[in-house]
Amino acid sequence: MRILFTTSPTFSHTTPLVPLAQAARLAGHKVLFSGGEITRKTAASAGLAVLDPAPGVDVTEPYRRFMTDESNRDLPPEKAVGAFVGMLAEVGGLMLPGLVDAARDWKADVVVTPAWMPTGLLAARAAGALAVMHGIGLRYQMVPWMAAEPPEVVQRHGVTTFPEHCDVEISLSPEPIERLSPMTPGQMPFPVLPMRPSTYNGSGEVPGWVLRRRRPVRIAVTMGTTSADDGWAAVLDAVVNGAADLDAEVVLATGGVDVESIIGKLPDSVRAVDFIPLTNLLDTCDAVVHHSGMSSMFSAFCAGVPQVALPRDVGDSPINAHVMTTRGVGVAVQRSQATPETVSKALREVIDVPSYRSAAADVVADIDAMPSPADVVAQLGEHAARLR
Repeated sequence: MRILFTTSPTFSHTTPLVPLAQAARLAGHKVLFSGGEITRKTAASAGLAVLDPAPGVDVTEPYRRFMTDESNRDLPPEKAVGAFVGMLAEVGGLMLPGLVDAARDWKADVVVTPAWMPTGLLAARAAGALAVMHGIGLRYQMVPWMAAEPPEVVQRHGVTTFPEHCDVEISLSPEPIERLSPMTPGQMPFPVLPMRPSTYNGSGEVPGWVLRRRRPVRIAVTMGTTSADDGWAAVLDAVVNGAADLDAEVVLATGGVDVESIIGKLPDSVRAVDFIPLTNLLDTCDAVVHHSGMSSMFSAFCAGVPQVALPRDVGDSPINAHVMTTRGVGVAVQRSQATPETVSKALREVIDVPSYRSAAADVVADIDAMPSPADVVAQLGEHAARLR
């Protein structure tokens, strides 16, 4: 089987797809990742083959432009969603000709893409391949198409209407977690294959100090891939000083941001690092503070670590915080209310109250009971064979 992967141009939208790709390769199948520079770099660092769908074109430019446009930060939710979908459609349009060529020239049997990057479904249809929608956490419906008819690059291969849905969906969300999400789709006209979410969140060197604590309590703080996020810098001082109040060792993953230029000299109890594979760090932590991102939340789910989330009012951030708190694995502190006192109180609660650790362990048990990526590769093979 030949499996072509594509996704939106971010690190945290690429890493969740890597375990399926690795499992497919270990099972003897051929795998190829195609996408923007960040996608290719992330996949290549995991030992996977990559292909540039648009040589000489920066397909991540619409994403960067969207993220740095201050006018997008104050949009009402319905307009914010439309602007985000429009940006992804622009990215997908830049990649589509190369994706179609790759899928057809390589004779892909399967094309895998996330719900908000349905361009991959068009490439699958153009190549006669199985179209697979791959989640990165909580389930979402496929985003709407932003045009009346498919572009000419797929129409010439017989794709004259937009696909209404994928052929198969892969869900990383345990059923007890999924029941808590208000965005969970209803009954769908295609198979939904549950797959165990992986602890994979990037490759890199792990310093020896990560494996041993300096203090009785260790707290991870991750800025995710949204370090330029409006409002995050304003609460960072509250997070650092709130955690320091616990006599805890704080490991702050900055994503390459010069934190001291934002909040001044860090306390001795705080160690700032650009990047550490979060899995290895969380193994030694009592709690994690994050920006209420999907990838960070699911990494904590997999590690069984209680969480303190600092959600924004837009995107999937509020939904992630709702699911996390309703499941009892963490506490949410609204950014407008983030002070050293409120952050310290939230951390003390999730560390000192046993129910948070117990609920987190229950989530781990739910995850462990899900089919493995190897199991899902075999299922995809059966679906692809039926399509042929």
